[in-house]
Amino acid sequence: MIRWSALSASVVAKFRAVVVQAAVVRSAVFTATVFPAALVTAVLCLGWAIAGCGGGYPEPRNQLIASEAAVRAAEVAGAQEGPQSALHLKRAREQVETGKSLIQEGENERAEWVLRRAQSDADLALAVATEEARRKQAGAARTELEQLRDNVRQGNTPQ
Repeated sequence: MIRWSALSASVVAKFRAVVVQAAVVRSAVFTATVFPAALVTAVLCLGWAIAGCGGGYPEPRNQLIASEAAVRAAEVAGAQEGPQSALHLKRAREQVETGKSLIQEGENERAEWVLRRAQSDADLALAVATEEARRKQAGAARTELEQLRDNVRQGNTPQ
Protein backbone atom coordinates (compact mmCIF):
# COMPACT_ATOMS: atom_id res chain seq x y z
CA MET A 1 0.00 0.00 0.00
CA ILE A 2 1.32 3.41 -0.92
CA ARG A 3 0.09 6.30 1.15
CA TRP A 4 0.56 10.01 0.71
CA SER A 5 4.25 10.55 1.38
CA ALA A 6 7.21 12.71 0.56
CA LEU A 7 7.54 10.79 -2.68
CA SER A 8 4.01 11.75 -3.66
CA ALA A 9 4.68 15.36 -2.66
CA SER A 10 7.76 15.46 -4.87
CA VAL A 11 5.76 13.98 -7.75
CA VAL A 12 3.13 16.70 -7.34
CA ALA A 13 5.88 19.33 -7.24
CA LYS A 14 7.33 17.93 -10.47
CA PHE A 15 3.89 17.92 -12.04
CA ARG A 16 3.42 21.57 -11.09
CA ALA A 17 6.79 22.37 -12.63
CA VAL A 18 5.77 20.63 -15.83
CA VAL A 19 2.49 22.56 -15.93
CA VAL A 20 4.41 25.81 -15.51
CA GLN A 21 6.83 24.68 -18.18
CA ALA A 22 3.93 23.88 -20.50
CA ALA A 23 2.52 27.37 -19.93
CA VAL A 24 5.89 28.89 -20.78
CA VAL A 25 6.15 26.73 -23.86
CA ARG A 26 2.64 27.71 -24.91
CA SER A 27 3.51 31.36 -24.65
CA ALA A 28 6.68 30.82 -26.65
CA VAL A 29 6.76 29.92 -30.27
CA PHE A 30 5.55 26.37 -30.79
CA THR A 31 7.94 24.18 -32.62
CA ALA A 32 7.39 20.61 -33.64
CA THR A 33 10.02 19.31 -31.22
CA VAL A 34 9.18 21.24 -28.03
CA PHE A 35 5.46 20.45 -27.77
CA PRO A 36 5.70 16.60 -27.84
CA ALA A 37 8.49 16.59 -25.23
CA ALA A 38 6.45 18.76 -22.85
CA LEU A 39 3.34 16.65 -23.45
CA VAL A 40 5.21 13.41 -22.77
CA THR A 41 6.73 14.87 -19.60
CA ALA A 42 3.33 16.09 -18.38
CA VAL A 43 1.71 12.70 -19.02
CA LEU A 44 4.53 10.87 -17.23
CA CYS A 45 4.32 13.19 -14.21
CA LEU A 46 0.55 12.85 -14.10
CA GLY A 47 0.95 9.07 -14.12
CA TRP A 48 3.39 9.23 -11.21
CA ALA A 49 1.06 11.51 -9.27
CA ILE A 50 -1.87 9.14 -9.76
CA ALA A 51 0.23 6.13 -8.77
CA GLY A 52 1.49 7.93 -5.65
CA CYS A 53 -1.95 9.00 -4.46
CA GLY A 54 -3.99 5.93 -5.34
CA GLY A 55 -2.84 3.64 -2.51
CA GLY A 56 -6.08 3.17 -0.67
CA TYR A 57 -6.74 2.05 2.88
CA PRO A 58 -4.47 -0.68 4.30
CA GLU A 59 -5.85 -4.06 5.36
CA PRO A 60 -6.76 -4.04 9.07
CA ARG A 61 -4.84 -7.24 9.90
CA ASN A 62 -3.83 -6.04 13.38
CA GLN A 63 -7.43 -5.16 14.20
CA LEU A 64 -8.57 -8.57 12.95
CA ILE A 65 -6.05 -10.30 15.22
CA ALA A 66 -7.06 -8.14 18.19
CA SER A 67 -10.77 -8.83 17.60
CA GLU A 68 -10.24 -12.58 17.32
CA ALA A 69 -8.12 -12.54 20.49
CA ALA A 70 -10.84 -10.66 22.37
CA VAL A 71 -13.44 -13.22 21.23
CA ARG A 72 -11.22 -16.09 22.41
CA ALA A 73 -10.65 -14.39 25.78
CA ALA A 74 -14.40 -14.03 26.26
CA GLU A 75 -14.90 -17.70 25.35
CA VAL A 76 -12.24 -18.80 27.85
CA ALA A 77 -13.91 -16.71 30.55
CA GLY A 78 -17.17 -18.57 29.95
CA ALA A 79 -19.10 -15.82 28.19
CA GLN A 80 -21.23 -18.41 26.35
CA GLU A 81 -22.74 -19.58 29.68
CA GLY A 82 -24.59 -16.41 30.68
CA PRO A 83 -27.49 -15.00 28.65
CA GLN A 84 -26.23 -11.41 28.42
CA SER A 85 -22.60 -12.28 27.80
CA ALA A 86 -23.59 -14.96 25.26
CA LEU A 87 -25.51 -12.35 23.27
CA HIS A 88 -22.52 -9.99 23.14
CA LEU A 89 -20.21 -12.88 22.26
CA LYS A 90 -22.50 -13.94 19.43
CA ARG A 91 -22.52 -10.39 18.04
CA ALA A 92 -18.73 -10.22 18.26
CA ARG A 93 -18.34 -13.49 16.35
CA GLU A 94 -20.73 -12.30 13.63
CA GLN A 95 -18.90 -9.00 13.29
CA VAL A 96 -15.52 -10.75 12.99
CA GLU A 97 -16.93 -12.82 10.14
CA THR A 98 -18.38 -9.69 8.52
CA GLY A 99 -15.00 -7.97 8.88
CA LYS A 100 -13.25 -10.88 7.19
CA SER A 101 -15.65 -10.79 4.25
CA LEU A 102 -15.24 -7.01 3.94
CA ILE A 103 -11.47 -7.47 3.79
CA GLN A 104 -11.96 -10.01 1.00
CA GLU A 105 -14.08 -7.47 -0.89
CA GLY A 106 -11.46 -4.75 -0.46
CA GLU A 107 -13.60 -2.62 1.89
CA ASN A 108 -10.72 -2.21 4.33
CA GLU A 109 -11.80 0.97 6.09
CA ARG A 110 -15.29 -0.33 6.73
CA ALA A 111 -13.82 -3.68 7.82
CA GLU A 112 -11.65 -1.95 10.39
CA TRP A 113 -14.66 -0.24 11.96
CA VAL A 114 -16.65 -3.48 12.03
CA LEU A 115 -13.70 -5.26 13.64
CA ARG A 116 -13.34 -2.52 16.24
CA ARG A 117 -17.00 -2.96 17.11
CA ALA A 118 -16.43 -6.73 17.30
CA GLN A 119 -13.57 -6.23 19.71
CA SER A 120 -15.71 -3.92 21.85
CA ASP A 121 -18.55 -6.47 21.94
CA ALA A 122 -16.12 -9.25 22.87
CA ASP A 123 -14.64 -7.08 25.63
CA LEU A 124 -18.16 -6.37 26.88
CA ALA A 125 -18.99 -10.11 26.82
CA LEU A 126 -15.85 -10.76 28.86
CA ALA A 127 -16.76 -8.07 31.40
CA VAL A 128 -20.34 -9.32 31.74
CA ALA A 129 -19.15 -12.94 32.12
CA THR A 130 -16.66 -11.87 34.77
CA GLU A 131 -19.37 -9.96 36.61
CA GLU A 132 -21.73 -12.96 36.47
CA ALA A 133 -18.99 -15.22 37.87
CA ARG A 134 -18.24 -12.74 40.66
CA ARG A 135 -21.92 -12.52 41.56
CA LYS A 136 -22.10 -16.32 41.81
CA GLN A 137 -19.02 -16.32 44.05
CA ALA A 138 -20.50 -13.57 46.21
CA GLY A 139 -23.77 -15.51 46.51
CA ALA A 140 -21.93 -18.66 47.55
CA ALA A 141 -19.88 -16.70 50.09
CA ARG A 142 -23.04 -15.07 51.46
CA THR A 143 -24.73 -18.46 51.84
CA GLU A 144 -21.68 -19.85 53.64
CA LEU A 145 -21.56 -16.82 55.92
CA GLU A 146 -25.24 -17.22 56.83
CA GLN A 147 -24.67 -20.90 57.65
CA LEU A 148 -21.75 -19.98 59.87
CA ARG A 149 -23.86 -17.32 61.66
CA ASP A 150 -26.65 -19.83 62.23
CA ASN A 151 -24.15 -22.31 63.65
CA VAL A 152 -22.70 -19.69 65.98
CA ARG A 153 -26.20 -18.63 67.17
CA GLN A 154 -27.09 -22.23 67.91
CA GLY A 155 -23.89 -22.69 69.85
CA ASN A 156 -22.31 -25.00 67.35
CA THR A 157 -18.72 -24.25 66.54
CA PRO A 158 -17.54 -24.87 63.00
CA GLN A 159 -14.92 -27.53 62.64
